[in-house]
Amino acid sequence: MSALAATVDRLRGLRPEYPDAYAPRIGVPAEAGWTSLAEAVPHVVGWCAQAREQDNPAGLASVAATTVGGAIVHAVLGRVTAALVLEHRAWDVRAGHLSVHADAGLLAVRDATLLVLPGDPAAGQPDAEVLPDLTALLHRVAADAVATLRPLLDAVRAATRYGLVPLWNSAADAVRSAAHYAPLYAGADREGAERVGAALVEALTAQGARLRDRGGRERLEWGTETYTVPVRAACCLYYKTEPAVERPSDAYCMTCPFLCSPDRKERFGAFVDGLTAAAR
Repeated sequence: MSALAATVDRLRGLRPEYPDAYAPRIGVPAEAGWTSLAEAVPHVVGWCAQAREQDNPAGLASVAATTVGGAIVHAVLGRVTAALVLEHRAWDVRAGHLSVHADAGLLAVRDATLLVLPGDPAAGQPDAEVLPDLTALLHRVAADAVATLRPLLDAVRAATRYGLVPLWNSAADAVRSAAHYAPLYAGADREGAERVGAALVEALTAQGARLRDRGGRERLEWGTETYTVPVRAACCLYYKTEPAVERPSDAYCMTCPFLCSPDRKERFGAFVDGLTAAAR
């Protein structure tokens, strides 16, 4: 088994009911529907048009933008952040190395190349590239991610007229969210993961990402534990895709800035109670 395959297996186990939430496929599958991100810009218009028709009752361009932009950002940055915060490992996020299945929300990496640190057990393997330290690893991922995302987010902007700044802010949100939830699912060091996520956001800014708001965070006590919950820089507008709910707060994501503190605590507490015993 390659080192990347071992990392992918761990990521698939974070949410067994949704094994592809954080894990990529290794090698581009042969079935139809996969698009290399190096060739994806012409497809963005169609993806945005589809997002205006599906799960978008009002046909809002803004919802289409956040849906497509969010999916792209999670594909490029959200999944690899989980590997970074849990194992200090990453795969190559250059556009030519990534393919997406837009209909299924899946990611594939072209080969098993893995970016690792000098002390990693895989450092001597032929399919591993060794970076001198964690800072260098984060800046390598950030530089490649910014280069991959820039033309794609520009295309979302052109198709929907949605702002580039909130699209880029969603990149910081994706990193901070993965850095928060991956260690909860894994039962791993939460504070260390948060530091790695924050450093990756800073690296994205240094590499040219147009971040204007890093979002916030809220400290919540549940049981005997204190948790830091990220709050998005801006609403992802997911609530506009949901049918009417009894309480308005039920339509908001747990990290939504529209969600008030008591509701966030209640929702997050229920989430923590639902984690596996190993994660707790």
